[in-house]
Amino acid sequence: MWIAAAVTACNSNSKPKQKVTSNYASTESVIEVEELSNRLNPENGIKLIDIRKPAEFAQGHIATSINVWRNQITDKSYNYEGMMPTQVQMEILLSQLGISPSDTIIIYDDKAECDAARLWWILKFYGHKHIKLLNGGLASWLALGKGLSTIPSNSDSSEYLFTANHDSTILALHKLVAESFNDSEIVILDTRGTEEYSGKKHKDGAAKSGHILNAKDFDWSMTVDYSGTKKFLPVEELKSRFTAIGIDGTKPVITYCHSGVRSAHTLFVLTELLGYRNIKNYDGSWIEWSHLHPE
Repeated sequence: MWIAAAVTACNSNSKPKQKVTSNYASTESVIEVEELSNRLNPENGIKLIDIRKPAEFAQGHIATSINVWRNQITDKSYNYEGMMPTQVQMEILLSQLGISPSDTIIIYDDKAECDAARLWWILKFYGHKHIKLLNGGLASWLALGKGLSTIPSNSDSSEYLFTANHDSTILALHKLVAESFNDSEIVILDTRGTEEYSGKKHKDGAAKSGHILNAKDFDWSMTVDYSGTKKFLPVEELKSRFTAIGIDGTKPVITYCHSGVRSAHTLFVLTELLGYRNIKNYDGSWIEWSHLHPE
């Protein structure tokens, strides 16, 4: 068994109801719109990243935002899609964006912070110190009547270098998953929708449909008010939903989805909001697994 401490489409038909926000385990990883609005000034060392398609960004974004899309945070050297970029690839990207290691990076999207969580996970793995997700993302910003800008944000390039060691405690590679899926002490958590889990839906990029043997089925969007505010659910409701499938912080968990995006979101919820440890995200997820296990 491994012991650790605190890697597709982001949509769902699940509609959990929103309640009053509870106290999350980490106040350093989530920021509310009100606080962002008061702090939104590049001179404060804040870099705001909008992780949506460029065309969507161009139609309107939070002022001062820098646009990043998922094809910029993918290592294209593999025979399949979705793998996290190398350290050098991330350093080049962050340098092009004018980001410094001391900056606080705040990330948002329009999908309940699903894509945002993938970038958060990559940055955390490589050792950037200050990263936050905007609770509710763009939906929360608009709900408070905040305006959008269509002016591209320009910034001087930087020379970004990661100085910390990789945080391997939040990453699961194929070898570990293959050694773990028959271990009753480790929970393999499939965070896709039920149709993907059951094999009824075959998404592009995968060599076949289905799920990893013995994996539990848990739709990632059950952790947010997906049909409403897009915000994370309160702590007690999150605990209740995970306890119902046997996850209470006492067992190691490996999350996966189609390409490690939705599962990064679930890892964020388990580690940052609930304070659970021994949680890893399988970077290759179902795309890699299906290619390496085509039988």
